[in-house]
Amino acid sequence: MSMPTPQDLLAVMRQMTQADSEATINTLGRRYAIYARKSTEDESKQLRSIADQLAECEDLAERSGLRVVKRITEQRSAKSSDQRPEFRTMIEELKKGKYNGVIAWHPDRLARNMKEAGEIIDLLDHGIIGDLRFVGTTFENSTMGKVLLGVAFVFSKQYSDQLSDNVKRGNRRSISEGRHIGK
Repeated sequence: MSMPTPQDLLAVMRQMTQADSEATINTLGRRYAIYARKSTEDESKQLRSIADQLAECEDLAERSGLRVVKRITEQRSAKSSDQRPEFRTMIEELKKGKYNGVIAWHPDRLARNMKEAGEIIDLLDHGIIGDLRFVGTTFENSTMGKVLLGVAFVFSKQYSDQLSDNVKRGNRRSISEGRHIGK
């Protein structure tokens, strides 16, 4: 028996959480923040990323009748914890009750490290975050929903770590061949 791929597990996650998740969440009185992030501060890279994420999150909010009270954007990597000031502000504002739901394009926009992923899940456990919405996947604030969210966060971390390993490998190979690698 072969090991399931990340895509296989995400497909199962979508199937398990999709059934009636829209109908079971009471959004009356909920206030949502949209969080959009790109991984680089370089203005010339990922030019449309944040604008596209915001547009798709706004569409989701409108289709679902969600009340958006804040839009948060950040140009920072989420690979390491405690490197994103806007994310930290969002967490503090959630704790203060300024909003109680978050909309993001995908779970990997919220966390690609286990500290911040655990923080999100802990806020769900304590009812501080009442709802999470994602454009590319569904989430249900239940025991299984939090497990599947954790799996999505683990896959996000694995992707980030593997990308770093692949770049290092390519750089080592280029150097061994005497090629200039840039910085």
